[in-house]
Amino acid sequence: MTKQQIRAAARATLAGLSGDERSRAEAAIAARVWEVPEIAGARTLLLYATLPGEVGTDAIADEARRRGILLVYPRCLDDRRLALHLVDRHDALRPGRYGIREPDADACPIHRVADVDAALIPGLAWDRARQRLGRGAGYYDRLLADPEWRGFRCGLFFAAQEVRAIPADPWDSPMNAIVTDHGVIR
Repeated sequence: MTKQQIRAAARATLAGLSGDERSRAEAAIAARVWEVPEIAGARTLLLYATLPGEVGTDAIADEARRRGILLVYPRCLDDRRLALHLVDRHDALRPGRYGIREPDADACPIHRVADVDAALIPGLAWDRARQRLGRGAGYYDRLLADPEWRGFRCGLFFAAQEVRAIPADPWDSPMNAIVTDHGVIR
């Protein structure tokens, strides 16, 4: 299957999840993410503000703050790159490009890519080789290709988003781990 075909199938799969299935799965993922030592031991964690269909991260953010972990969120730039900002509370996120909640650039300080210990990254599909398939704009691919990137890469997905294989391009960065409602894949 092509990446476009996988994206279409993944969107259909996500649309078929009931609210109860989604809630149970998100609770399991929010608990399992802390089983990953690189996440649990991070001083700074890159999160994302959830789009419809993505695994929610608000419960993870609350637990990270409780643990004293600094949170960084991305902001989309015109050149299809991400600026990273420290965010200390949910209400510092504002609707931005593509309707994604993003850090208020005036209120949230910039954070260096090199200073991110771990990242939780969304996507539409994943495979057992830990490849992730995003929405197609390449924002996270550019971030992970940054020569300063040193952080642990962890995809957050529903188990139902698994596909047999995602065709990988040279610029695709596999995840170090994938966390789903069924387990952690390393």
